[in-house]
Amino acid sequence: MACEVTIKTKNIKSTYFQTPTIVYTLHYSYFSKMNTRNILLVNPWIADFAAYDLWAKPLGLLYIGKFFRNYGYDIRLIDLTDRQRWGDGKSSTPINNRGKYHKTNISKPAAVAHVPRQYGLYGATVEQFISELKSIEVPKLILVTSHISYWYPGVSETVKILRDFFPESKIVLGGTYATLYPNHARQTIQPNYLIGGYGEKQSLQLADSLFGFTRDYSAVPNTLDSGILPWDLYPDLTVAPLLTSRGCPMHCDYCATPFLNPHFSQRTPEDVINEIVFLSKERNVGEFAFYDDALFANKTYHIIPILKSIIKHKIRATFQTPNGLFARDIDSELAQLMKESGFKTIRLSLESIIPEIQTASTNKVSGHNFECALDRLEFAGFQRKDIETYLIMGLPGQKYSDIEITLRYVFEQGAMSRLASFTPIPNTRYWDLAKNSGHVWDDMDPLLTNNTLYPCATTDFPVEKFTELRQLSNRLNAKVKNET
Repeated sequence: MACEVTIKTKNIKSTYFQTPTIVYTLHYSYFSKMNTRNILLVNPWIADFAAYDLWAKPLGLLYIGKFFRNYGYDIRLIDLTDRQRWGDGKSSTPINNRGKYHKTNISKPAAVAHVPRQYGLYGATVEQFISELKSIEVPKLILVTSHISYWYPGVSETVKILRDFFPESKIVLGGTYATLYPNHARQTIQPNYLIGGYGEKQSLQLADSLFGFTRDYSAVPNTLDSGILPWDLYPDLTVAPLLTSRGCPMHCDYCATPFLNPHFSQRTPEDVINEIVFLSKERNVGEFAFYDDALFANKTYHIIPILKSIIKHKIRATFQTPNGLFARDIDSELAQLMKESGFKTIRLSLESIIPEIQTASTNKVSGHNFECALDRLEFAGFQRKDIETYLIMGLPGQKYSDIEITLRYVFEQGAMSRLASFTPIPNTRYWDLAKNSGHVWDDMDPLLTNNTLYPCATTDFPVEKFTELRQLSNRLNAKVKNET
């Protein structure tokens, strides 16, 4: 006769919020049996003042999952930010592929208590999370990823519930936050293990040691980029993000990609198109989002063959580009292929028209490059008012006039501006500049780098001025929409 133990968890202690009373029953197997190859992958809650889903999925975690499957492990995924799975908390109708997450209001952490906005966890409710945990076998190993560093309270809350529910399971933390702030992550999240950088081979070696397996690691690659990701982990899949490359050939002074992904590599066009065809034909996915940092790099041998194959296979889908595209790489052929293959959301990286900031951006685009790209995209059939342009504001030493001039320049070209607030990131040149000016320090709470706070604001360039610039951007964008 199976032994059952009923555990009542009341008001789980938390720095950020308290869960409702939860009662769940665990079978005796909870204490005595674990699937010998069972690994749980978890994409945690987002914790912030605002969050918006732009076709996102935890690609790094899915690559880890593919790697583990390839070496004989059973994997399961709980993605707490999967809007198709959990809903948005407002409607029972099908969820659009992008939009607002369900928000659970929680108390603001002390470091940002002064911000006059409501803080929250974004994604599944606590009850939904607990219900999902009740439905699965006890994992011996749990891999939790992390994304933007100042979202870490969401990671913390996720891990607390995992540890409360599966006290015997080992928890591994990886991802961006774990890589950029390893000491803070160890102290705050207190995982059993922390893995920084590329996590595939490191995670496999750790898992093998815990499960008692041995293998020849000299034959194991550091990563496994080829092949289709384990999309079966998402029963309801209507949109799929794509990563056709890792890293970036550019080394912008404010970007951590060279540290997080030090080697730029691209999948073969054949491998990418196989994944797109599979998702389109077998899973009926009608929308894709390219998440590359440098999608158009080596375009003749990469993106151009990919787009030609999409057209050849008659893939009926739309393609989004939430990350900025390199305008200088857009020639007439590429612009036409983008239109014919189904590109919809186009966002170009300009950052600034000011020479000093363009230099900090590795001179990846000039005003001339930008104007030529707009001309070619328009000739191919895109409307300028539908093309968004990423501009950066809040850099150390950046002037109000620098941003205003760039906003008006984009407006004169008939395109839309999209202001991106600068966040200081460790292991970048601009982190060092911000540190030298006293805006950041080595052991600071990552919450203080939240772009909502404008970390590099000064008495000469206060937060109110950033608000003015956003208002100016909104007014100019409204004119672009109405005049074209």
